[in-house]
Amino acid sequence: MQKSIEALRLAYITGLLLAIFVNQLLGQPPPDSTVRAPVDVNILFNYYTQEGDHSAVTGGIGTEELTDYDTRIIVLIPVDSASRLSAEAGFNTYSSASTDRIDSRMSSASSSDIRAAIQLGWEQDNPKTGQSNSWGMGGSVESDYLSMNFHSSYYQPLKKDQSALFVDAQAFFGRWVLYFPEELRDTVQPFITTDRRFSYHLNLQYQQVLNRRMNLALSTGFSYQHGLLSTPFHRVYFPEEELPRIERLPAQRWQWPLSLRLHYFAGSGVITRFFYRYYLDGFGIQAHSLELELPMKLSSNFTLTPIYRYHRQSASDYFQPYLGHQPDATFYSSDYDLSGFNSHKMGIGMQFSPARRWRLPGRKSRGELKSISLRIAHYRRSDGLRAWMGSMMWGWAF
Repeated sequence: MQKSIEALRLAYITGLLLAIFVNQLLGQPPPDSTVRAPVDVNILFNYYTQEGDHSAVTGGIGTEELTDYDTRIIVLIPVDSASRLSAEAGFNTYSSASTDRIDSRMSSASSSDIRAAIQLGWEQDNPKTGQSNSWGMGGSVESDYLSMNFHSSYYQPLKKDQSALFVDAQAFFGRWVLYFPEELRDTVQPFITTDRRFSYHLNLQYQQVLNRRMNLALSTGFSYQHGLLSTPFHRVYFPEEELPRIERLPAQRWQWPLSLRLHYFAGSGVITRFFYRYYLDGFGIQAHSLELELPMKLSSNFTLTPIYRYHRQSASDYFQPYLGHQPDATFYSSDYDLSGFNSHKMGIGMQFSPARRWRLPGRKSRGELKSISLRIAHYRRSDGLRAWMGSMMWGWAF
């Protein structure tokens, strides 16, 4: 918990410095004769730390200790009354005792990593019909994986804005930089025939206003992946075999989610947000997730939101714990993310919107703080994994 507080302090300082930088980058205000919508800038800082004893790097045993710091800046720039340009840049660093076991030498280069990502997009509205479209592309790079993506979405209101249809499509094209466990680098791994991974996602959502207090959304979709879906540096140990093998999973995987989201406005500043999700995939995993949020508006500018999430899933057909696989198994993994488990996530969210917007330092500054959001949560899994996570976001208008 102390680490979370220290990280959030760092987040505050980081966010303030980034906001000042963006204010200078955007320059001076336009002449009084020029009227335009403000540029929205959101600065997000995430902190995550976990510990456990089932690392996939060491075959389902060993430390899972990991700490991750993630900073993102999201900018939405109005081009005209119906068009917007969006840009997102992210940078995160992590230290991991788990991946440090790729090599026998402790505190090796694999103990930490840096990831950078960028997304660019265009959003277009049709004021007459209420329709909207968006397109975008982006990419990310880290030490062992490179990726680029494309996405598009479409929103169509129906029945005098009482219902709507939303469609979203994404495609990811990734490439592994192959790293193997130290003791297996000179062995032959004949099943690794590619270093590519491709993922395609289609999501559909139907939204309906039921009455003045209640609305719901039904979502479904389909995902398909192919290529190298296993992680090259995950070990799997077999009985009576001196050396481990590298994790091996099928080259294709499909995923099907089905979800319901219900919002109920209870009055007196209280909203109930209920979410249920069913999940099924080609690896044999079935999962159920329940989530409840209770935003409470305590004043005109402060909202408090308790959060609870429960998740239960069955084990993949290809998962077994340390030394649990049969020698003749075709596919095998000891990654506990593919195991059967229950998990609980409990947290609290807070949002503050100042009655008078706070301006950035500088006589001619036009950067105004719109809101500050803070969220802290604790995650517990039945296999022993424990995690703390915290996030802080600043919303600015320039």
